[in-house]
Amino acid sequence: MIQLSNSASEPSPVLKITCSRHFQDWLHSQQISLAFTTYQSNRLFLIGLKPDGQLSAFNRSFDRPMGLYATDERLYMSTRFHLWQIEGISVNTAGKESFNSYQDYDKIYLPRTGYITGDLNTHDVVVLPESEEIVFVNTLFSCLATVHPQYSFNPIWKPPFISKLVPEDRCHLNGVAVVEGKPRYVTAVSDSDVASNWRQKRDKGGVIMDVQTDEVLVAGLSMPHSPRVYNGKLWLLNSGTGEFGYADLDTGKFEPVAFCPGFVRGLAFHNHFAIVGMSKPRDGRLAGLQLEQNLAARGTVAYCGLMVIDLNAGKIVHWLQLDGEVCELYDVAVLPGVRQAAIIGLEGDEIERLVTFPNAQGIVITKPAVASAKGEPINAPSPIPDSPSPTSFQVKYQMVHNLDVASSCEYDALTFPSLKKRWQTRQLRGDLLGVSASVGGQLVGFAIAEVLPEDKRAEIISFLVVPEFRNQKIGTQLLYFLEKGLADNGCRQIDISYQQTQITQLALEPILRKLSWQPPESKFLLCKTTTEKIAQAPWLYKTKLPAEFEIFPWQELTQAEAQKIIERKDYPEALSPFGDAGRIEFLNSLGLRYQGEVIGWVVTHRVAPDTIRYSSLFVSENFQKFGRGIPALAEAIRRQIASSVPYCTYSIAWENEAMRNFSRRRIEPYLTFCSEARHSFKQL
Repeated sequence: MIQLSNSASEPSPVLKITCSRHFQDWLHSQQISLAFTTYQSNRLFLIGLKPDGQLSAFNRSFDRPMGLYATDERLYMSTRFHLWQIEGISVNTAGKESFNSYQDYDKIYLPRTGYITGDLNTHDVVVLPESEEIVFVNTLFSCLATVHPQYSFNPIWKPPFISKLVPEDRCHLNGVAVVEGKPRYVTAVSDSDVASNWRQKRDKGGVIMDVQTDEVLVAGLSMPHSPRVYNGKLWLLNSGTGEFGYADLDTGKFEPVAFCPGFVRGLAFHNHFAIVGMSKPRDGRLAGLQLEQNLAARGTVAYCGLMVIDLNAGKIVHWLQLDGEVCELYDVAVLPGVRQAAIIGLEGDEIERLVTFPNAQGIVITKPAVASAKGEPINAPSPIPDSPSPTSFQVKYQMVHNLDVASSCEYDALTFPSLKKRWQTRQLRGDLLGVSASVGGQLVGFAIAEVLPEDKRAEIISFLVVPEFRNQKIGTQLLYFLEKGLADNGCRQIDISYQQTQITQLALEPILRKLSWQPPESKFLLCKTTTEKIAQAPWLYKTKLPAEFEIFPWQELTQAEAQKIIERKDYPEALSPFGDAGRIEFLNSLGLRYQGEVIGWVVTHRVAPDTIRYSSLFVSENFQKFGRGIPALAEAIRRQIASSVPYCTYSIAWENEAMRNFSRRRIEPYLTFCSEARHSFKQL
């Protein structure tokens, strides 16, 4: 078993990789390694064998990796808005001895070329053997495409039922298979020509199509994926049933060969074996799919990992299972002749120093221009004299001065919420002051506040004690010393805002009570869901407006209309449509007009590459009791459902009881997360 863990910040599920008894022997006998993408956890995995025969699981972070295609020389992979060409270099010549961390690897993959495509929700990727042209499934625009030096993509084929190329993911085209050097077969979840309508046809709406003839060859499939032509057969995965099989092109039927306990995606072949990727269900994904019944009938649950199927016997013979933070796979590839592979990341010392060129006989490692500072963090803490030790072991508390954005990120493993993520979306408003706790020279806790001198106020922005040192009063002491340090710096009030969780209830709030903070108050209802979940809400498709109302894209708001909204100012400041203008998401920010006059809006913001925040829903008071804002909200949600952005969040001010009640009745059944934002303070 292999265990992987990201860091010692807030605990995330440890990744455990286990395999069947003879899986390693099988890799050795076949002389292969395996690669697979895990887009939910943003990783590319390379599975092979160490020199001692133990399992090797090398992984590297990429932004939403999906489609994966392997040749003898290189890998091709789609990510959120790139297509990557990754060169494979045999590590058996010059340079191997110079980079000790790769002594045991016989192949290193190095990102070489990246094509910027934009976020097209790219799924499968293939390379045509003669021309080496990259062809990919542009799922967002429902077409097959190639890369182009001037454009995001060059469409080369679309299903005949798709009337035009628009970014609406109309049929969820996802897979492509190559025959005789040309794209020949594709899979789609439905033959729909309506934005995101395939979600209503997941159970039996799937099709396999012939690219040359535009014919539907097999219909009635359940979310088919990963078509591959191998040994004269068209193989595929009927994901919604959990079945691996092939298409009988004479009868137009899918012939299942083996059942795999999971949502199957990703298919590769080697000799007489098929390697199938499996995923666990995401937020109720199995609802309405035959896979749910198939699992129940076998008395099992869905797993994440790989299944190795003997094509001669039609049976599963080996498996690899992933538990913990990785629960979804997309694509799988075989790396023939590779025992143990590694891949260089896009950041860091390695990508700067590993160099290749013709006739170099391998990798050349250049010398670093400046020595890397990888020792103690800068701004070394100064000790607090006579600090009490509340535990049986000696705890050392130290003030940390002169922190800034860069230096605070050096402590990111000891920050919660992550300061590294905070600075990606927020600017530093004042000075930072921290207190650290260490045991035997090892940092075990950290509290950091942002000081606003003009207000004589400070806000705690990070507070963490590592799990193995909790319940030792270390958190209480950290906060006590932070309060003292802030008071010495002239602060008169300290605030904290946090999301209510089990940890905050059991750990943070008792500390606040102990140190005489004000009782926490609920400020906002915080909610999160996925487009797949919210798409199941019936009310989204039943809202209508009278003819005198018009929903329009927010970017079409005129300057005169904007000025009138500002002058009228009939909305709370928190619901202003003009805040955070740099991140406004025009994909689904909408305005509402009544007889030509703007009376409301739904304004959204892109707060992360995969997340849209619904920031402001407002309708003028005269129209509120008629619920005129709900159709605009429904339209905004439908537009996101039709896009490739999978997550949506929103918050409701606690005093807005009407909207909290609406959320509870209409949205809560389709949420993946719901909590409260709370606030507390203390006069110093």
